[in-house]
Amino acid sequence: MNTTNWKTYFAGLSIYAVCITLAALPIFSAGLSLQGLGELCGAAAVASLFVAVFRLSRAAEYLRDKSGAFTQAVLGIAVCSGLYSLVSDARPEVMFMVFLLWTAVGLLYLTPQRVVALFALHTGIYVNEFSSSMFIATGTQAHAETLFMLLTSALMAGFMCWRARDYTRVRKEKSQLRDENSRQAAEIGEAKERIHKLTVQDMDTIALKYPFFKEELRRCKEQADRSGTTFSVGLIALDHFSALGERYGELVIKQLMREVVERAGKVISKMGLEDAGDGGHHPLGRVGDGLFGVILPRANMKGAQTCAQQLHNAIELQSIRTMAGLVNVTLTVGIAEYYPGESVDELMELVGRSLEKARLQDAEELQAIARQQGPKPAPVKAARTMNELRLLHEKEYESQLH
Repeated sequence: MNTTNWKTYFAGLSIYAVCITLAALPIFSAGLSLQGLGELCGAAAVASLFVAVFRLSRAAEYLRDKSGAFTQAVLGIAVCSGLYSLVSDARPEVMFMVFLLWTAVGLLYLTPQRVVALFALHTGIYVNEFSSSMFIATGTQAHAETLFMLLTSALMAGFMCWRARDYTRVRKEKSQLRDENSRQAAEIGEAKERIHKLTVQDMDTIALKYPFFKEELRRCKEQADRSGTTFSVGLIALDHFSALGERYGELVIKQLMREVVERAGKVISKMGLEDAGDGGHHPLGRVGDGLFGVILPRANMKGAQTCAQQLHNAIELQSIRTMAGLVNVTLTVGIAEYYPGESVDELMELVGRSLEKARLQDAEELQAIARQQGPKPAPVKAARTMNELRLLHEKEYESQLH
């Protein structure tokens, strides 16, 4: 929608009032009749309504007349000069004044070409009305006045073309300046965003640094207290992180951690557990070496357990491509649900105990699997000489050969 200043439009309404009033009064001629006055007023109202609608339409942008100044001037000259010459005994002074006022009121928004177009419209109406005075009644007072007004109109049109050219140049410079300011504002915004990321995010993993993760956790706690909802917190630990670092090196470890964070973020996003409160929410933070915190807004313990399982599936069941090739990692995840009244430190301590419990449970499961398998049977010794050959007992046929 066009939001250009409406001052020019309302100034045009006042010009209608001035021109119609001067034409109606018996100053330059006998004045208008009531019928002629009504026709001019009605035409002015219709033209003004059309310009108001035109300013609010896309046509104004398409025709590069957002202010509606040119359209209003065209209609104003058509009504105050053209219709005026039809309903009364027109005078050159009134028609000259009409051209001058309608061109001057929108001059800030007119180009030299459009000033010439307005002058051509005015000249056409003027010559049509006073053709007899100009070409037939030569040597008379009316002939002199008519030519004088026409020449004066041409002189004023030339002057206003010159001013319109300056105004057009100023508008272009202002438009270029606005574009430049917009571009610089966008660059400054991008720079601020990059600085913000460098400040709050760990560049190795794109997860939040621990102080900012705790601040985000505190914000979620306050929001949950206000709304009466809950949320859950988790700790994701990469198993055997130190051994992985010694085996693959620092660069590969950075690739592993970044990929783990990206996959975890995708899981949280797919489950709809991101905070819809603002676009600045980041659910993951780097708590330690190979240890990441995760915030799950609006998720209770059951939802957090489902998310933990999805994290295992997304990270453990799919190898991670690194500089050293495909690497498989396993996770240990501890989760805890927030209850009203708990502090951030208490919540982090609780989820830490949950992580240790999950680690112990994984270790017990591995030991149970090892006990179920039992010790490997000793291999049967093969005979090396003919003297060592003997017949096997029937039960020894069931022994495993290696």
